[in-house]
Amino acid sequence: MAERSLDFADWIAEARAVSLGSVLERHRVRLKRSGTELVGPCPVCGGRDRFAVNLRKGVFVCRGSGEGGDSIALTRYLEACDFKLACQILTGRPPPGRESLETPEAQAERQAQLAKRAAREAKATEEKARDRERWRERERRWCWDAWQRAVPVPNTPAEQYLRRRGLLLAPSARLRCLLQHPLYAKQGDAQPVHVGPALVGAIVGPTGKFSGLHATWIDLAQPKGKALIADPETGELVPAKKVRGSAGGGHIALVRCDDPLDVVVGEGIETVLSAWRALSAKGWPHLERAVFWSAYSLDNIGGRALHSVPHPTLTTIDRRGHARRRMVKGPMPDLSAPGLVLPPTAQRLWLIGDGDSERFATECALERGARRARAANPNLEARAVWAPEGEDLNDALMEAAA
Repeated sequence: MAERSLDFADWIAEARAVSLGSVLERHRVRLKRSGTELVGPCPVCGGRDRFAVNLRKGVFVCRGSGEGGDSIALTRYLEACDFKLACQILTGRPPPGRESLETPEAQAERQAQLAKRAAREAKATEEKARDRERWRERERRWCWDAWQRAVPVPNTPAEQYLRRRGLLLAPSARLRCLLQHPLYAKQGDAQPVHVGPALVGAIVGPTGKFSGLHATWIDLAQPKGKALIADPETGELVPAKKVRGSAGGGHIALVRCDDPLDVVVGEGIETVLSAWRALSAKGWPHLERAVFWSAYSLDNIGGRALHSVPHPTLTTIDRRGHARRRMVKGPMPDLSAPGLVLPPTAQRLWLIGDGDSERFATECALERGARRARAANPNLEARAVWAPEGEDLNDALMEAAA
């Protein structure tokens, strides 16, 4: 009896020794690395990144279903079976001294149920994708209608705002002014927290089509002209810059030309227009065949990261009170996700780094953007240029003009 118990314990240990990676490979589960984990949609209940596996610790967790554990628990979850049958599947043999725990008929029935579950999940995923696409199209149309109502920048509060920031408008800039534009504290709110003038930029997506709108609300009573608006319910300041529509991989064209050789990309509209003005004043030799784009966020410049990396100095405190390195998006791009698409004639890419941004995270984002661009065009030159430490380019321009 003791020998049989020992054999049974060894059988379970053999099952538990099968790596999570082998279980994932067997079930063709594809995940992406994020720091020390692999993350992605749950193979059972879907989602986007609710499923995480730590190969070093040998554990998984699904935040949607609450399931988690070792390779036996994962097999139970994926195969919809009990503990002993999961061990049999992992070891390829029944418990010591026993026949198979599952008849061929029972196995066929279980597999049929798994196929039905997979079909239901696939159908639900497709429906969610259609819902997202319908939502994106409604947002795009809302943005397009707003863009059509907007007026040219000259002789508007938007022109005064740009002048306040020491900026000039290129004739080809895809910027306009909405004289009465609603600002919502949160997406989906029924009532805006503010209605007023806004500088708006047309976002062009990776396919070259209009995909959204960037807005900067204006209050010329403020020193820099940007509105300061508090949420009447919470008292917290609401960001005076917002994007609606599909923003990923898009840009706002601030200076355009045919068949450009140089592409200058930065975050904010003000930063990029400051770069254009400074380079124009210096007689930059590449100016005639250069385009200037605002990508409106650091994440959009770099695109999605393939994995996260530990910050060299910043830490965070975990639930146990231990200091851990803060994880930030790394320098390697996820080329399966959309990103900025440069003109085919481009030979050089210039990525502007703000001096007042967190340096390491910004370096990673610019490196992602450079690597992504070179993956599409190996002959492209890509480099980062930085504003003075602690400032963005527009701050520097305003101080120089003061």
